[in-house]
Amino acid sequence: MNLYKKSLLALVCAASVSAYAADSAPSAPNAPSPSPVKKRSKCDCTAIQEKAVSSLGFDPASEQGQIMLRFVKKATSSNSKLSERIQSFNEPSMAEEKLSAAERLRTLALMRTMLTATPTDCKVYLDAIKEEGSTDFMHKMSPQALQAMLDTIEIRALHEPSDDDTDTGGTIEEKLETHKYLRTAFKVDENGVRTPPPTQCEQIPLMIDHVLATPKPKQDRASLALLRVLDLHPSAPRMVLRQPETYLNEAFDERVLPESIRSSLPADGSRPLPFKRAVFDLEVVSKGETTTSQRLTSTIINRRNNGVLAAFTAPTVASGDVDWTELGLGYGLATLRSHFVESRINASQANQLEQAAVVAANTPLKEGMTLRVPFPQPDFRGEKERVCTVGRERQASTVFAKLTGAAIDLHCKMTSAKGGVTELHTVWLTDYQLESVLSVQNQYGKNEIVIHDVKFE
Repeated sequence: MNLYKKSLLALVCAASVSAYAADSAPSAPNAPSPSPVKKRSKCDCTAIQEKAVSSLGFDPASEQGQIMLRFVKKATSSNSKLSERIQSFNEPSMAEEKLSAAERLRTLALMRTMLTATPTDCKVYLDAIKEEGSTDFMHKMSPQALQAMLDTIEIRALHEPSDDDTDTGGTIEEKLETHKYLRTAFKVDENGVRTPPPTQCEQIPLMIDHVLATPKPKQDRASLALLRVLDLHPSAPRMVLRQPETYLNEAFDERVLPESIRSSLPADGSRPLPFKRAVFDLEVVSKGETTTSQRLTSTIINRRNNGVLAAFTAPTVASGDVDWTELGLGYGLATLRSHFVESRINASQANQLEQAAVVAANTPLKEGMTLRVPFPQPDFRGEKERVCTVGRERQASTVFAKLTGAAIDLHCKMTSAKGGVTELHTVWLTDYQLESVLSVQNQYGKNEIVIHDVKFE
């Protein structure tokens, strides 16, 4: 449970006690039976309200106690919309409430005050997040931080439904780019490592300041994304890692590619394949200073029998909680779109803009020939193209027993932005019109990919 929900539940309880007491105040003698109305009759409820504040750990006479008392009085006032709203809450979150852009910015500014009003407020905030169900943190907050927290609750209680088109955060791709943008609040070295690494108490104010200084319209989505982070929602990359096929279906479809590429692809139904879905059970055996291995699952989807295949690859783990996934859209040897998603790497989606890639994909493979195949850009490794030499043709069953047709060996080289060379050995499987990687070698060692099983649907 996050800090906002815990504080709100505590306030709801206090407000409800005060409201119940107000409703239960004795009526004047011989008064006629009241007709049902929404407003409560006025009564002197100060003692009851002070008792409610005391129940939250505050001395009503203290500065914090007076702040709480003012809020409880407002929350139980018979003519206040806050009274009705706060008692009808059911553990909402900042993201679920769809605050308007202006309300989000005001909330973030107040949250910054909650964390930085005094040197101890951030520790109180972080400890409160860890203490499941406890509301002791409230009377440990400084007066400024406490007032800021109550102000955020009031904003969220009184806000009206918004038609702001950034409420959903945009497409998955836009959410990923927004997440990447939030991380630019921190200084990083050439390897993407934060320098110096900020503490958690430094990170949140840095990100809030970053968002508050961001120009519109980027600010709108950035404010929503940051509130989701502070509300302990999974980040955009984490959501993709949990459900990669959702992102694959939204963004990795030839119908959303640039017209120059889309118009060069075969018509639907013109390249029939013997599967709609293929799942490869793989093992990557790394042979460096030590030998290690990792199991992977690669899923390939044939949507329209036009030679274009969508795919995603991720580690095979029992928990399903993977730390990376690579998504792609390919046609022949050409990659049309790709994205390596990992929560700590700020890689962007890469898109194919070179017509030469489609030309290479349409070129019949003949032993001894050389093909240059451009990569989508920006490539997160900084590679621009791969140069492949076509090898001999053999039976696909020599690669894996279940496979039919021919396998054509391809020996490719790629050069990164830093000059590192990677050698790739793959095979082109003619019956399935897809490429399967057999080994990858670079300055760090050699990885061999072993196929353990293939299932076609």
